[in-house]
Amino acid sequence: MFRRRNKLGNVRTECDGYSFASKLEAAVYQILKQRERSGELKVLQTQDHVYLSAARIGYIPDFKCLDLLTKEEFWVEAKGFENYVWPIKKKLYKTYGPGKLEIWKGTYLKPFLHEIIIPPRREEI
Repeated sequence: MFRRRNKLGNVRTECDGYSFASKLEAAVYQILKQRERSGELKVLQTQDHVYLSAARIGYIPDFKCLDLLTKEEFWVEAKGFENYVWPIKKKLYKTYGPGKLEIWKGTYLKPFLHEIIIPPRREEI
């Protein structure tokens, strides 16, 4: 039996009992778990649902985490390939996101933190 690639070339990967859409996403999960072991954060959830704007436009970041120093929640996205919807969701997140978003890029062998988006607080909108 062979593994089937999806249209973007991703290979589903399992790690710690979770199934990830890509090897990059699994590699970012490993980085987050390492940060969790060091006491920096806690991984709360995979594939969290957030809504952007009053129109409730759905977005599913890869991970939801808790910063143990500031006690603020933040989200993490592993972005290997930017599909046509990503620029729109990214722009909406910059205004309506519920909290900080870390965007990781690269390959599963060498992921890197590409960008951090910090949207305005709800009361500022």
